[in-house]
Amino acid sequence: MLRVCEKLREADEKGKRYGLARAETDYLRALVDAMADTDRLAEVELLKTLGDVNVQKGRLGKNVGRFNTALALYLAAMVRCYHEEQADGIEHRYHYTERLLQGVSSQGKEMPTEDKETTTPAKVAEKFQDLDKRRATGGNTDSLLVGYAQVMVEAIVNDDNMLETEAIKSLGDVYLKRGTETGDTRNLTRATALYNRALARCHYVHGTIVIVHRLLHTAKIRQDITTTRNKRAKRTQKQDVRGRKDPFSPFSAAPSSDGTTSQVDDISYRRYMQTADRDLRNGDLEAAEIKLAAALKLVHDRSKSITTKEADCLCRLGDVYVERGKRTGEGRKFTQAAALYNASMARSKRDKQNLLSKLQETERQFLINTCNLDCEPCPYSSTLDHIKELDNIRARAKYQLETIHQEHNPYQYDEDDPVVRQVEIKRAEAIKNLFKSITVGRREFTQLLTDKCIAKLGPPPCKYAFIGLGSQATELVTPYSDLEFAILIEEGKDGDDTRRYFLNLTHCLHLKVINLGETILPAMAIPSLNDFLSEDPEKDWFYDSVTPRGFAFDGFMPWASKTPFGRDKTKSKPQVSLIQTPAKLAKYQNIRIALAEGYHLSDILRRVTYLTGDESLVDEYTSIVNKSVDRSPVLSRLSAMLILEDNIREIKNVEPTGQLLDVKKEIYRFPSVAVDVLSICCGITIPSVWGMIEELHKTQRISHEDAHHLTVLISISAELRLRTYIANVGQKDRLSPLTEMKIELDKHGVDDTFVESVFHIPNCKMLFRYYYTAFPLKRCIMDTVEKDNQTTKIFPTAIFDNSAQTRGQITQQLLQLDASLLHFEAALKEADDDKEKQFNILFALGSVSHSRGDYEIAISYYKRALSTGNTIYAGNEMRSVFSSLLGNIGTCWSGLGDQRKAISYYEESLKIDKTIYGETTPHPDIASSLNNIGNCWSRLGDQRKSISYHELSLKMFEAIYGETTPHPDIASSLNNIGNCWNELGDQRKAISYYEQSLKMEKAIYGETTPHPGIASSL
Repeated sequence: MLRVCEKLREADEKGKRYGLARAETDYLRALVDAMADTDRLAEVELLKTLGDVNVQKGRLGKNVGRFNTALALYLAAMVRCYHEEQADGIEHRYHYTERLLQGVSSQGKEMPTEDKETTTPAKVAEKFQDLDKRRATGGNTDSLLVGYAQVMVEAIVNDDNMLETEAIKSLGDVYLKRGTETGDTRNLTRATALYNRALARCHYVHGTIVIVHRLLHTAKIRQDITTTRNKRAKRTQKQDVRGRKDPFSPFSAAPSSDGTTSQVDDISYRRYMQTADRDLRNGDLEAAEIKLAAALKLVHDRSKSITTKEADCLCRLGDVYVERGKRTGEGRKFTQAAALYNASMARSKRDKQNLLSKLQETERQFLINTCNLDCEPCPYSSTLDHIKELDNIRARAKYQLETIHQEHNPYQYDEDDPVVRQVEIKRAEAIKNLFKSITVGRREFTQLLTDKCIAKLGPPPCKYAFIGLGSQATELVTPYSDLEFAILIEEGKDGDDTRRYFLNLTHCLHLKVINLGETILPAMAIPSLNDFLSEDPEKDWFYDSVTPRGFAFDGFMPWASKTPFGRDKTKSKPQVSLIQTPAKLAKYQNIRIALAEGYHLSDILRRVTYLTGDESLVDEYTSIVNKSVDRSPVLSRLSAMLILEDNIREIKNVEPTGQLLDVKKEIYRFPSVAVDVLSICCGITIPSVWGMIEELHKTQRISHEDAHHLTVLISISAELRLRTYIANVGQKDRLSPLTEMKIELDKHGVDDTFVESVFHIPNCKMLFRYYYTAFPLKRCIMDTVEKDNQTTKIFPTAIFDNSAQTRGQITQQLLQLDASLLHFEAALKEADDDKEKQFNILFALGSVSHSRGDYEIAISYYKRALSTGNTIYAGNEMRSVFSSLLGNIGTCWSGLGDQRKAISYYEESLKIDKTIYGETTPHPDIASSLNNIGNCWSRLGDQRKSISYHELSLKMFEAIYGETTPHPDIASSLNNIGNCWNELGDQRKAISYYEQSLKMEKAIYGETTPHPGIASSL
């Protein structure tokens, strides 16, 4: 307190000398300094002092308004106060002012208060108009700070959150401008502190996005200033070195450890490359590959854009595989070489012509050594024609998608508008037709490539047919999806020569597909880069983030391998070939073989579609599969259960979050799996997912209403996946449900090639409509499969839920907290006497109020939930939920400043969790309680005690999720430890933890997504 008194002494003396008006101005200026320096003690004291000024003015002028202003300022000071003695003083003043107010006559003058209409953005902008003009024209900085501070205090008095947030942000803008112009990073630190304060106070989404953008921009300016200083320092250092005669002067700077490591790596890299070249010339291919892989490991950094050395390694590794192919005659060696050359070309354009020549030579050597054909390879112009045709398929899909959105957009209407249903039907039908046309386009493209291969290899020795698998069969395929297929050959003609021909045909087709340039290297299973059969995880180390991922063969990984090559032999399973006669391929439907293999291969081969060749073989195969005696209702239900078991994580996590979504796993997969499972249970063998829904409706297993909801659900999931791939130009599945923050990366010196692509949903209503059916479908899918009823309707109630509770869940997870609060309040009214529903809604209302910073309201809801829960749940039934409630109450008390009360709740929660899960068992709930207790001790000033709790929490989270797995809990723990070391004055240690946290937050939410977690690390 002595420190704070010293800070205010000058303002107090000026107040005595020049009067209250001057004192108020100086106190406002000091308040801004306290907020910018994150000095909470001084900030509270200044709010109290401003209250005192208003009390004095009120007494002098008998002004009721001044007394009310004082009361509001005292109240704001109490809310922000963590110091017990300080709080007692403020409370005393509050009660004293109340007594003064009562004594003032009702005729006393009342200071006009701000109209509540100022909470609209237009009114707020008008309020700042004059100040913003002065700031833009370079007005006096101190007077600007006082002006914005006056508006902020006015907003605090009138409880105007939008105005208060904008005022604090504007104060940050003044410091940002000053720091940018002077290069003084202390001003940038103050700007950051004020932006963080504005972010904490902000209750509306648009404001949050703008503030996070400011934080990112401030961080970038700080980085630019630091970089410029470092460059100057280096120039000065170089000049000093040139001027010295004695190179061993004791004053010369020692080289950094990073520089030394880089030099050592560079020397090792050159040595590996030179010896690899010598080994290759000497014919020692194994030694050459080992050294090239070692060199590649030295320069392989997925976070850096300098890939020239990586390109050189991959090119020479391609040379090794061409030589291997020439020695062994194995077609796979040539396809691996082609993939390496293409990967090299994706990383460096400087040697493109040489690489194109190598690709031509690779095909020539394949034809000579594998196919025994002495002929010329196809010209590169042929490959360019194929790339152009694939681009045309994608361009048509993009155009059709935009046309559909313009002509049939149900999201432009209110949800309860009667027209929505009809527009929804038209859009779903249009999306269905779009995917059917994409399926046909891919089939024709595959036919084109296959025909060119046959023209080169000669006519097939027997009847054959290529059958499409996976999304090609279900008619949900995109122009960027992998090619999954098998080959059927005529019965009685499956001798060695026939198999060799079709294996070579597949290799030839694979070469053409690889040369489209969209095959990532891990899909080729090159042992020195990605050895999927090894138990040593270090053998699977190469990550290909540079090569575009699009139209390519399904990979050689044991869990993939849905191509004619099949699966290589593993420790637990035999080799599998997908070049078979219809009868032999149908054997995978046999219950014994299906169970031995696992459901996956059996089910993927159950739904097929014609690609090219003799269609009668496809008919023969599907007839055998459909008539299979082993394909009994028991096996069907077992198969369905196994599918659900394999996808159970996606089904459980179908709710949205603010994190990046994997559009394939978290949006697309669940609906398609659900429809597939329902079709299996009902004995429907149609491969197309659209056909499955129609057949379920036709056989009266689902109602007309449910058929509509399933079709809409599938169409939205398929559309979002297609939109994500089009926006990301490839199989990059990252989708953000949050609003996009536009950043011009090139202006900030960031190479956008190495910022992972993220697609932002253009209209959140699409996601809402998805979850309106996904939620109820998730709730009933397991029960539906377990029931052994082949005649009645599958769903007892409609699979559509747009109740207030559901809307509250969705808006809460998408961080639309104001809307979520309204929805849950409406849901509570609708709950009537349903205690279980009341309990869930009260819990949710507490969580939303908690997220908004309304801690007292949140505590009230949490306690009501506890009370309601105790009346309906007996014994240990809901212990973990009650533990969560207690932990949340603790967090609220912490937010209100009562850390010891918070610790008592956390410890109560921790005690329950340990009785449930065990004292030493790593569990997220236990780790969270430890983390929360650590935060409290930090706020109480015991940083070392705090670190001990945070480290226990971090260790437990890493044991649960994995040390290097990006997870919000791990990122939060790292950030908290950084905060503690920062408070202890060890800035280097703090920065280390902050950087780890920031890297993880960006991996979770996306490089350019505005999110409070990213902002806090900055």
